[in-house]
Amino acid sequence: MSEAGAGKAEQAPRCVADAVLLYQSEGAEEAVEAAREQARAFAAEHGIQLYECSAKRFLDGERPDECEGARHWVVVGEDRMIRRAMDAAESEGVGLGLLPVGKLTQTRDFYDLPADAAERLALALREPEVALDVLRCNGDIVLGQATIGDVPFLDRRGQALVRLQKQFWRRWAMALSLFWTALKRLFVIHPALIRLQLGKEEKARQTAVTGIVLLENDVGFVAGRMLGETLSARDGRVAALLLAPTSIVRYLGFLLRAAFGGTATGARMPRALSYVRTERLVIESDTELDYRIDGLRHSDKRIEVTVHAQSLSMNVGARFADMAGIDDKGKDTLRLANLPENESRLAMIRKRLPLFTHALEEDFKDLFLLLKESARIGPDYITLSLLAALIGTLGLLLDSAAVIIGAMVLAPLMAPIICLSMAALRRDLALLKQSSVAIAAGIGLSLLVSAALAFLLPVRMMTPEIAARLAPSLLDLGVAVFSGVAGAYAYARESVMKSLPGVAIAVALVPPLAVLGIGLGWGDLAIIGGAGLLFATNLAGIALAGAATFMVLGYGPVKRTSRGLLWPAVVVLLIAIPLGASFLRMQFAWKAERHIAERVFQIGDQAIRMARPEISVTPDGVRIKADIYAAEDVSTAQLRALRDRLAEELEREVVLDVSRRSLFR
Repeated sequence: MSEAGAGKAEQAPRCVADAVLLYQSEGAEEAVEAAREQARAFAAEHGIQLYECSAKRFLDGERPDECEGARHWVVVGEDRMIRRAMDAAESEGVGLGLLPVGKLTQTRDFYDLPADAAERLALALREPEVALDVLRCNGDIVLGQATIGDVPFLDRRGQALVRLQKQFWRRWAMALSLFWTALKRLFVIHPALIRLQLGKEEKARQTAVTGIVLLENDVGFVAGRMLGETLSARDGRVAALLLAPTSIVRYLGFLLRAAFGGTATGARMPRALSYVRTERLVIESDTELDYRIDGLRHSDKRIEVTVHAQSLSMNVGARFADMAGIDDKGKDTLRLANLPENESRLAMIRKRLPLFTHALEEDFKDLFLLLKESARIGPDYITLSLLAALIGTLGLLLDSAAVIIGAMVLAPLMAPIICLSMAALRRDLALLKQSSVAIAAGIGLSLLVSAALAFLLPVRMMTPEIAARLAPSLLDLGVAVFSGVAGAYAYARESVMKSLPGVAIAVALVPPLAVLGIGLGWGDLAIIGGAGLLFATNLAGIALAGAATFMVLGYGPVKRTSRGLLWPAVVVLLIAIPLGASFLRMQFAWKAERHIAERVFQIGDQAIRMARPEISVTPDGVRIKADIYAAEDVSTAQLRALRDRLAEELEREVVLDVSRRSLFR
């Protein structure tokens, strides 16, 4: 034999010399008998001494004398019988091969066994190569996964979802179904208060979870895929995922990730999850905890999870041989930043999950300091207010959108308005006074600069940018409200503070203020009224929405702080009256423009089309500006007839402002 051939022979897996075939005597009889027959044939072909025994009798202690010397067992049966055989094999230090049968068995997936029956048999009867950890939950062996409490997508349903990974439509259909099922339970989820002892820690942690998943390896589970790392069944540790949302929003975020994106490795875990990898885990509660071991239901007030490191030699799939071994440093992995442990936090979520994660005392302090600093009138605040007003006024007169946007970014007025929201919510008189003075100073400086610049410049032209801010409607109130939500949320969440310039651009506080100043400089009451209403809309909308957002985020009890929303709500309702009327006029003008643009008017023997109609609604009627096209010149009488036709259809007095264009085509 050549050296290469000898090397291959040495590397080839060797069959055991003798083995005990433990077969399940009840259930799946046909499958068990077929597996026994195949095992006999394989043993005869490879010279293996095979002893066949009833698994139940053997494991109960009724063992034939000839089986005593065999150091390898092969179990043919369902998961419940395999679990018993693993328990006995670990305690007696014998090797174990698996021939799972039955439709409901999960062992093939858990241990990466070959799909082909002949390959599975050959693997079961070779000498064991892999020493595996044995995970026990209250003494019972866990084959694949144990779950405590409510863990949607992280249990066996998630395993089915992983199997459909490459079948796009079936996976999405199942994901939607599971998501809807979990969603229906959203408002009845109750976190369980538990005491959690990790590894060698002496002191237990007080926390609250809705569910816990215990994994020995990450074969086929959404839970394993969400960690962003590969788990090992040979490292002497159990991986535990703790589902501990502090709000319904965080719980929803977890559901979305688990349903539609949870199988992407390397991604950051949802904020509702915490993760530990340790050799021992004790969970205690004052009430019964429901838990499942590989789908089998149990309950107890104390659940102890232990790992027996590499205590069982077993024939399993090739992927287990490559798994990491025991870490000599003996360090646990603790990712507990998302785990609620603060007493105030636990009190908040004890009865039910709030919609948003409520703020804690330290959050209040940090935010108040930030808001007070933002509402302080200093050199920077004054300088930026003046510059924003100057740039905004010039941009409006130049009809330059880019220049106006630059002024929006510079303006510091958003900060004291958000501060006013918190002051109104908490009814903090000192903060209310400070923010009001800052807002008044910013408005006064901006109006003074804009009015002076408009008065001094020899320009009296109504640009489109100025005109666009003279007829505010409910849509502008909507922009202000959502901008107030965004501004308050950005201040409450330090991680999104960088988005504030975008909020400032969206709400556009400077342009209406500058237009108001221009109206004062020109002495134009129409400009003053329109721009003043738009600025008041923005101010009231931001203040109300900001206060409501802070309340939702938990910066004050709803019953007490809701009174602080009363006066901003009243102001917004009063402003909404003229805005609603403006919105109705805008809606009427939009419908009328579509009606006119899509028609050809037959006036006598002349066909007339009106192109690019622009309609403005006034207290006296409707003014229509458009280009008209016809085959011949349109006479004054025909224009009067066209005007009367439009007045009849629109049911309002009509003033026509038309330009005659090329002949109708």
